[in-house]
This record gives sequence, C-alpha cells and structure tokens, in this order.
Amino acid sequence: MPLLLVIRYPEEGEGLMAWGRRAAEALDVPMEVLCCRDKEGGLVWPESDELKPDYIGELGEGERWGWVNMDGALESLCEYVSPGKVSFLLIGKHNSGRGANDSPERRLSRAVFDRVSCAVGVLRLPEEERKWAGRVLVPCAGGRNSRVALRLAEKLGGTGATAFLVEPDTDEVSQEVGARLLERAVLRAGVDPVAVTRKVALGTQISDEIRKEAEGGNYELLLIGASGTGSLRSKLFGTVPERLLKGPGGLAIGVVRAALPKGQQVREAVGRVLRLSVPQLEREERIVLVDEVEGKARWTFDFAALMILATTIAAFGLLADSGAVVIGAMLVAPLMTPLIGGGLAVVQGNWPLWRRSQKAVLLGFFSALVIGLLIGWGARGLGFGLTGELAARGEPTLLDLGIAFVSGIAASYCLARPKLSGALAGVAIAAALVPPIATVGICLSLGETDTSRGAGLLFGTNVVAIVLGSAVNFYLAGIRGKAASGVWARRLVIILALVCAGISVPLTSVLVGKVTAPRLLERSFGEVARDGGYRLLKLRRSHSKGELLIELDLAGPAPPDQSMLQELRKTAGQGVRLRVRTLLETEL
Repeated sequence: MPLLLVIRYPEEGEGLMAWGRRAAEALDVPMEVLCCRDKEGGLVWPESDELKPDYIGELGEGERWGWVNMDGALESLCEYVSPGKVSFLLIGKHNSGRGANDSPERRLSRAVFDRVSCAVGVLRLPEEERKWAGRVLVPCAGGRNSRVALRLAEKLGGTGATAFLVEPDTDEVSQEVGARLLERAVLRAGVDPVAVTRKVALGTQISDEIRKEAEGGNYELLLIGASGTGSLRSKLFGTVPERLLKGPGGLAIGVVRAALPKGQQVREAVGRVLRLSVPQLEREERIVLVDEVEGKARWTFDFAALMILATTIAAFGLLADSGAVVIGAMLVAPLMTPLIGGGLAVVQGNWPLWRRSQKAVLLGFFSALVIGLLIGWGARGLGFGLTGELAARGEPTLLDLGIAFVSGIAASYCLARPKLSGALAGVAIAAALVPPIATVGICLSLGETDTSRGAGLLFGTNVVAIVLGSAVNFYLAGIRGKAASGVWARRLVIILALVCAGISVPLTSVLVGKVTAPRLLERSFGEVARDGGYRLLKLRRSHSKGELLIELDLAGPAPPDQSMLQELRKTAGQGVRLRVRTLLETEL
C-alpha cells in the first residue's frame, strides 16, 4: 500500500515532496501525491501530466499525482483510505502566514489527523531545510502512537534515530531504571534496541527535557507520537522554541498517529453511510435543537409545578380507575424533555447537559414520589384499594421496553424537527413516565409492595430506553461530539446497554408468563368443563378492584351444578374472582 502525501497549497509543496519521498523510501512503498485545489470532481487521478504543478517535479517509478477538491477534501480522503488502499498519510501544517486561523487549509490537516482511518503524520516544516543526515529524536512515552513513531524513525534514520525517555530523578538508580524502561519500550515497538540510539534524561518536566535535547542534539526531525487528538497543536507549536524552526538548518516537527482501531473504523464507515442515506440536521437546526433542549431540560419552578400537577392528576386517575384521566396526566408531565436531553448529551459528549438533565429527572422523580405517597396515605384512610389502573402498571413486560425505546426515537425526531412538534403529545402518551411514579408512591402507602416494585421497574425501563432511543436518533441525524470529550459518553452508553439487557430478563419472564398463563388456564378449565359435559367457549382475564378476574363462557344443556362450580373455583386458585356464563344448548 502506498504512502499518500497531501499538499494543501504550493508554498509547502517542495518541502513536503522531499519529506514524502524520504518517508516512502524508508517504508519501502510507492508514493501518491494529492494537491488540494478549487476544482470540481472530488478526488481525481489525471492520466496526463500536463497540469502537474512544478513543485512535484519528475515522478519516480510507482509514483503518481492527482488533485482533490478543497471543499470536499476530508470526505474524499476518508473514503479513499478506508478500504485499506493507503499505509500512511502525510500532511503539512504551519502556525501562521496564510489566511485566518480557521482557514480551510488549517482545518483540513487537523480534521485529517482526527478522522482518516490509516496511520497519519502531520509535519511542521522549518523555514529553511538543512541537509538530511537521518538524525531523528523520538520521545518514548510507551503508548501505541509513540511505538509507531519509533518504528518510522528507525526506518528513516537507523542508528541516527534517538529513542528518548525522561525519568523522574527520585533515586540514585533512576538512570538505570530509565534505561531498562526505555529498552522495554523499544522492544514493544518491534525495534531492535541496538538499531537505534537510546538516551535517558532525568527530570520532572518532560517537555523541558525534550526542548533541551532538541536544542543540543543537532537533529533534523523531532517525531512525536500523539497522546490524543486534542494534543496535535500543542505538540507542533508548544514542544520546542520557535528559534529552532527559524533560520538556516531549522528543525522539522512531526506528530504521528497509528491507524484507527477496527471498531472506530467501523463507526466511521457507518457514519458515512448514514450521512448519505439519512437526512442530516443542518447547522442552524442543531443550534435550535441544543438551545431548546438545554432550556427545557433543567430543574426550574415551572418544571417542578408541572411535575406536581401531573402527578396529582395521575394519582387521582389511578385511584378512580380512569384511563382517560391518566392519559391527561401524561400530557402535562415534563419529564420527556430532560430524558431526550440525556440522549443528546451522550451523543455530544456534553457532560454539563447530562448533569443538568439527570438532575431534573431525579428531582422530578422524588417530587412525584412524595406526592404519590401523600395521596396514597389519604386514599388508604378513605378505604381505597388496588385498582385495575394501578395493577396494570405493576407488571411491565419486554413490550414496555420496546415501546419506550421507540418513543425515545420518535420524541427526539419530533423535537429536532419543529414542523413535527405536534406529534410530541402522542409520544408522551405512548411512553408513560409520571403514572408509574405515582403508582409506586400510592402502592407503598397501600402496602402493595409487589405492584410498587413492578411500577418502579417500569419507570426505570422507560428512562433507560428513552435515553438510548433518543441517542440513536441524534446519532443517525448527524450529531457528533468531539472525540476528546466522548470517552465518558461511550462508557455510559455501554453501561446503559448492559442495564437494558439486565432489565430485559425479568421483563421477558413476565411477558412469557402473560402469554403462557392464559393457555394453561384455558387447558385446565377446558378439561374440567369436558368432564362435566360442557364446552369451554371463551376465557378472559382482567383486573377488577385490584383482583384478578377470570370470566368463563360455557356451553351445556343446563346451568352447572354446585359440584361443577367448586371444581372451577378450585382450578382458578386462591385470590382470583371467577365469573361463569352458560349458553344453554339442546341437541335434537
């Protein structure tokens, strides 16, 4: 696979060409040169050299040149290197002297370093090149990127390459300890320790020791393994003083990053497919979305007032066994927005938004729980019992998990597109959030701990699934966070996914029980009916006044006698109300 040299503008062309050929020869691969131009057509490899820039010069064996449109250079490069066509990409970067700090040329080198899948080197050229003698300084931090830098330095300079380690001067044996650590680091990089020069410096400030060595070592290149994508600028412009890059015989500085892990490459490939197939949110739409979510996903007086009112309405509806009133409470409840804010925070890696959103969710939960407990105590004093609406929220199943996940997708989709905001009311009804909390409080007051536990599980299921569902939708819509800020978010997604998998076990068990129990009951009642000379026409299960109600429709020549009713009662079991209807049949 070739080395790909990307030249952003002509002024850096001659110097980068020299370094590109040097690296390609060291890696024993051919070189491909891409010039960024304001031309249409994306990435193009011309068959003729008539338009070839002067700074490229005569191409050697296996070398070829082309151009890439500056406006779409990043996407074109990511797409080109993704199938494994390139072993190493080299691009330049300098501090000032051409346009604004945020010019397309400067953005390109930083974005390429963050995004392309192959190994990348970003090179800051000195004002005036010195004669190449193969003297390369490589600080050995022991990480994956520093190992790539050391391997490249060894191929570039051989024994002229110096593996450099800074060891804290804490003991009389610090020098020997540093020497052993450096030898192990060189071996881990796959480099023979005798093939490079090794040097240990004692000190507490690594950057200061690197500067001292670079100033006194007469090196042509300082090659650094990146410690993170956010460290590119500090490595290029903060590692050595400016005087080492100016004047005759300046020092070149390179920052090297290893090829992205396969998992990250897969994520990038999925992202490119989504950008092509799923409508992406425009910049202005993202600004409006984040502004709205951050404004509503926080604990305020209005939020608290709506939570109290929604919980009160839900509690009265649950005790009155009125589904219509419970639905009304779902429409008033404000909990959906902070959960969507949690999904947005996870995708962006936005820790402050996550903290504010979860604060609103937690305070909303506890305020609703207190209201539920107070109303439950009052209901207990008035002689209220477990109603069908309360009991229905005490047996969540895997279907509730699916409903919550899809509701999170739907709610975030509507919120991100203001024209669809009218559908949010329907989503709020589908994913009930306040009624389960009210059920927890009321049932704790009534002593119905099993139902209370089930309602708490239902609320937790809704929270986790809605956050994950909204995060999936925002990711599909093109919202991404900076790589450096997303470590905690990726870990949180893994935790939420594991919690979701753990919750699905009891939910699946309840669902299987709900599916299989009626069949088993129908079989048992059918056998009893046949033994008594009847046919079982229909069996229905429901809750009435907090109890399980079984309704049987039988067909027979006469109403069942007392012994038949006792057999049916025995089959139903304890704590179950039984209602029997008989269709009289006469066979002629």
